[in-house]
Amino acid sequence: MSSITYENSGVDANKADQIIDSFSEFLKSRPRDPRLLSGIGPYASCFSLKETLSTFKDPLLVSCCDGVGTKAKLALDWNQIDRLGEDLVAMNVNDLLCVGATPLVFLDYYACGKLEKTQLLTLLKSIQIGCEMADCSLSGGETAEMPGLYLDRDFDLAGFSVGLVDRKDVLGESKVQPGNCLIGIESSGLHSNGYSLVRKLVDKEKLSPNKAPHFSKETWAEILLKPTFIYTKFLKNHLSQLTGLAHITGGGITGNLPRILPRGSEARVKTAAIFFPELFQWIKEAAGLSQEQMFETFNCGIGMVAACHPDYVDTLLISLKENGLKAQVIGTVEKASQVSPRNSNLDEPQVVWQ
Repeated sequence: MSSITYENSGVDANKADQIIDSFSEFLKSRPRDPRLLSGIGPYASCFSLKETLSTFKDPLLVSCCDGVGTKAKLALDWNQIDRLGEDLVAMNVNDLLCVGATPLVFLDYYACGKLEKTQLLTLLKSIQIGCEMADCSLSGGETAEMPGLYLDRDFDLAGFSVGLVDRKDVLGESKVQPGNCLIGIESSGLHSNGYSLVRKLVDKEKLSPNKAPHFSKETWAEILLKPTFIYTKFLKNHLSQLTGLAHITGGGITGNLPRILPRGSEARVKTAAIFFPELFQWIKEAAGLSQEQMFETFNCGIGMVAACHPDYVDTLLISLKENGLKAQVIGTVEKASQVSPRNSNLDEPQVVWQ
């Protein structure tokens, strides 16, 4: 009777080690943060805070986790996963920015049915590049081969990021005030949200990844798989002058903007000020969605909304423009003027479209 080994059960631990060894070779050619004291191998990584903490009076540790959702499935179906790592990093570090923190370290979690060297190496390399774009260090991760739970080449991807912020600098409802201006900063596309709906449109419209739509010279793959924009380098020097930042993810503008507002206030947003690129117009028409449904589901061209005092608006807009980012005032924060349609509660923050 033959024995049942871990390998003939579908898990090849040696293969995982070989892939990680290959990734370690890749890392030798990339920039390294001297504060990251551990390489790949230990049970957990060590990161020195000695110099970093000297600039803080009352440091708060900020942590978050997120994934890329079913965008990973479309990228896999179209055999174009080479920039998913940027998406993964962006979805996390952009959230850290929203409380005024800048990222220090990032960790990834990759789970699959069967390890494929090219697939995993491609993802890890793109995660490292994303970390470099976000000015943080890839400090570790986990690779899990789980046959029976994931089929064929399917995989899932999640990330975790940790940063620091001084207590006095925490952004959000404690700082945002009526009278603040709201600045919409462009997205790079769909980012990593709404793909369960988008994938149905891909099937319905029989879209080919290598063909271009009528509204663009880029192919469908280039448009729909464009990585989420990483805002760290463009906003970190402005954090001290901002009162709030809203990362526009699942739930769209309508669902995310109220998360930074104090009770008893509302965001009055001009519909005409939302960029609404042609991609989103195509989705609206192809899916038969109302404008309200679009604002509740997608970023509609606005990947981040910054709240600040009116005196700082021009400084921020000029800086973003100089760095190649499109941005404009999309509205203001005001005292609540009407009962929230969702909660029938005057104190519950909401977006009022104008």
